[in-house]
Amino acid sequence: MKNYWTVIGAGVLGAFALSTYSHSQTTAPNAAPTVKIAVVAMHDAMLATQEGQKAQKEMVAKFEPRRAVLANLAKELQSGDEQLRKNQLAADARQKLIDDLSGKKKKYDRDLDDLNTEMQAEDNRVSQEMNQKFGKLLDTFARANGYALVMDAEQPVLWAAESTNATADIIKAYDKAHPVAGAAATPATKK
Repeated sequence: MKNYWTVIGAGVLGAFALSTYSHSQTTAPNAAPTVKIAVVAMHDAMLATQEGQKAQKEMVAKFEPRRAVLANLAKELQSGDEQLRKNQLAADARQKLIDDLSGKKKKYDRDLDDLNTEMQAEDNRVSQEMNQKFGKLLDTFARANGYALVMDAEQPVLWAAESTNATADIIKAYDKAHPVAGAAATPATKK
């Protein structure tokens, strides 16, 4: 009789295990949905667009003459410092050179500060204009390409597969949406 109950118990347990296994197989949750993520190097993308390259050239053209004047003034200051270190001047000539260098140094510092402030203001203005355009473009691009998340590569990203990098696609889309008259295709936008 003992064997009889063992066989029945084993049969019941086997049937229960089989029904539980087959039930778990048919009611398994669906696989997690695929989520597309894009990583974009925004700063690099802005600089690589035709508009970004044009803005860079315009800034160089606008500020290079003043930068060149400051570079010459820096050379004059360095030359004067070398004369003072050689200590081959009479006391009056030495004092006159110190006073002259002091005035030039103040002018240099003021002009350099003014130039940096103006360059930063111009860079901020251009960046703000492009950021607004990029914001609208990213929304359209992400929706059209099925991205659930677009991240800036310059923010703390611990890891990203190269296949998530949509920077080149964003540059092409930006250039198409905001063409610059007379601009040739850039290497970053050719494919």
